[in-house]
This record gives sequence, structure tokens and C-alpha cells, in this order.
Amino acid sequence: MRHFIIFCIFSSFAYFAAAQDLQPPAPEQLSIDIREAVVRVPVTVKDAFNKEITGDVLITTFRPQGAGPFPLVVMNHGRKSATRAQDPRPRFEPIARFFVRKGFAVAVPQRLGYGASASAGDPEDSMSCSQPRYKPAGDAAAAQVLAVVAHMRTQPDIDPGRLVIMGQSLGGFTTVAANAARPDGLVAAINVAGGHGGNPEERPGNPCQAYLLENTFGLWGKTATAPMLWLYTENDKYFSPKNSRSWFDAYLKAGGKAEYKLMPAFGDDGHQLLGRAGDLWQPVVDEFLARHGFATPGTITRPTVTGAGKALDVAAVPMISARQREDIYQRFLSAKSPKAIAIGSGGRMGFASGDDAMSNALGLCQRRTGQPCKLYAVDDDVVWTP
Repeated sequence: MRHFIIFCIFSSFAYFAAAQDLQPPAPEQLSIDIREAVVRVPVTVKDAFNKEITGDVLITTFRPQGAGPFPLVVMNHGRKSATRAQDPRPRFEPIARFFVRKGFAVAVPQRLGYGASASAGDPEDSMSCSQPRYKPAGDAAAAQVLAVVAHMRTQPDIDPGRLVIMGQSLGGFTTVAANAARPDGLVAAINVAGGHGGNPEERPGNPCQAYLLENTFGLWGKTATAPMLWLYTENDKYFSPKNSRSWFDAYLKAGGKAEYKLMPAFGDDGHQLLGRAGDLWQPVVDEFLARHGFATPGTITRPTVTGAGKALDVAAVPMISARQREDIYQRFLSAKSPKAIAIGSGGRMGFASGDDAMSNALGLCQRRTGQPCKLYAVDDDVVWTP
């Protein structure tokens, strides 16, 4: 399992809350540098029994700096049935940062049945393992994605003709369903570990009635027109390569346009690829989207080394205080590689260790003020240029 450590400081002082202090929670802080905002869009969908469910889809948005118009990516979350009512607002911030670097506006909807809207109903429930109703669940999820797209297309800084849809697990399943609905302006779609009905403890790799998922993907392949990338891993504990490949083949046979890429085993469950292995999937997605008109890279390449091994020279680090050198910077040095640290004016710092370290370090440094930071060191090498 990859390690992941993050730390940030936004001034010359750090504040630590004592365990016995019972203070009300602080207001939620948004990432200013990527213009994070939250909006609600009312939707009505039907569940597997044709019952209408109405509520608000909570949408977290991120945007690059500037006036646009920006291409739009809609990022769809997965599902944990037992805890869906406790789900926080999904943000996918590292993924959003990847797309913002590519010039995209990002919309991350929390669909009905999750978080605050869980009490309204669960339109994505497949109902039973013996006779799952997969297609109604996917169609209900896709209808909400289309409502999000319709809302975002009304915004003056969104390019209505340049849409990408992406999702993980049930969000990937949702993405295939949304592609089949052929929304206007859809250029490409990306399914990461998509499926439904999986249970890694009771049925590792084999969801309920996997052949019904094959039939469902085949039905969607008949109407989909936008090209797709399907990403799965060799050790996905929800959906084995045997199953995901059969679903892909059914989709192609029905007329869908897609390419399938089986990624190497990752950690103890490759199903977590999207959230925990950005260094693996980002170059693949970059290459796919470049072929469809989105050539700006989202992957951060390692900057040119300006001082090999010089990161260990604590006294040479500019723009930070002596206390930061003794405390924060020492924590960075003691962290395991891969790791990165970024600095900015006013004593701002951010460091991260593990997957996607350079992006996370920059984000932690600049998210609260919106003022840019620069990487100072990656692993033990200085990459800083004044």
C-alpha cells in the first residue's frame, strides 16, 4: 500500500487544537486557488420500481483562473451502500487539480441517495443480488449527470461543445450510462473500474449476476457514440479482469467505441486506482484526451534539478522562518520518497509524501490564499529557481 503524508502551513505560525477543547467546527474552507464552489441543482428521477425520487444534487465545482470558456469534465463518485447516508460532499480534489491544469472546469456531483439526500430514496439501488436491476440504477444515475451538464452549460464560462464525463466504480458505470444518452457536446468519456453489485469480502472480483452487467453494458453500447477509455486493474477486488473484459467486449460488439487498458496490480485492491494511484493513471488519461483535442498535460513532470542532493541543506531554504526550518522542513526531510515541498511568499509551505506528491504539495501551499507557490525540492533534490 502506498503511503501518503501531507502537511501545510499558511503563515509563520501553526495552530494545534488541544484534545480537551470542545469548539464548534470551523466553517468549511474551500480551495481558493482552483476556485472551489458549491451549488445545488434540483432533479427528479425514477428508481427500479418506477417510483419518482426528487431532491437536490450537490455539485462541487472547480475552475482555472480566467474568464474561460473552459471545457467541462463531470466527475462521478462510487458507492458504499452501508455508509451512503454518511458520505461527505465528494470533492476529488487531486483529480480536480489534474483537470484544472489541463484547462477544464470540473463538476463533482453528489447524486441522490448519498449524504444529505439519502433520506429521499436510493435510485441507484440494484435491489437484490439474485435478480439485480442494473439498468434502471444506471439510467437514474445518468439522468442526474445530464441535469448537472445542463446546469453547467448555462454558465457563461463553460464551453458547451467540449464535455468529458469520467467516473470511478459505480461512477464509472454511471459514465457509461451517461455516454449512452448522448449528451450534446460530449467529446469523450472515461470509465475507471466501473460496475455495480460488487462485494470484495463475500464475492471478490465477482459482482452479483455478472452476466446481467454484461447485458446492460451491451445495451448502452448500442446508443453510445463518444469514444471511451475503460481503465481496470489486475487486482480489482470488486470486478475481476475476466468480468470487466467481458463487459467491454459486449459494449464493443453492440457498437460502442472504446479502448480497454488493464493496469498493473496496485496495493491490496486495484479498485482504488483513481484515488490512490494518480501517478499511474494520469499519464494514461493525458494521452487518451490528447488524441481527442485536449493536449494540455495535467500530469506534473519533475522539474529540472538545480541542486542534486541539496535539499538536505536546511539553512539554504529561502522565504521561511528559522522555526519552519527546524520543524516543518525537518518533517519533509524525514518523510519517505516520493515527496515534494512547495513554498510561497508570506511563509506559506506545503509538503506531501506518496502518490502525486508534487501536485499535493503545491495545492496545500496555495489553496487557502490563491497565491501561487513553487516547488522547492522533490525527494532530496532542489528544483527551485528564484
